Amino acid sequence: MSFATAIGEMLKSGKVTVSANNVKAVEIKAANKKIEINAIDKEFLKQTLAATSGGKKSKGTLGRIKRTVGQIKTAPSRLGQLKEVAEELSEAGITVTLSYRGDVVVTLGSQAKPKLSSAATGTKAIEINSPRKLIELGI
Repeated sequence: MSFATAIGEMLKSGKVTVSANNVKAVEIKAANKKIEINAIDKEFLKQTLAATSGGKKSKGTLGRIKRTVGQIKTAPSRLGQLKEVAEELSEAGITVTLSYRGDVVVTLGSQAKPKLSSAATGTKAIEINSPRKLIELGI
């Protein structure tokens, strides 16, 4: 059982709000094998993702270009990891949604119903609900 599946099985219900510098950044709700992650602060989300991928926040135009090139280079391996987690969640009957300010961006797991996004992701366990918001978040 993967870490993501174990967390999904353990969480019965509840709500957590993560704040940074007294500003709400992320809200996480869990109920009935469904975990909803609502990102409120886009910069906090980007910094968190950069930290987990080993990257760092680059400044200026050249820094943004380097960061984008780095994201493109690592995208296949990160997608592979995400695909693996999403399929494990689906097998366990667990759903995780990522939203930005209340609008669902991505659904992972059992309730994912991809249409065209399965061609891009290679799995039926990942649904891209809002490609525009996904690009806006820079994920």
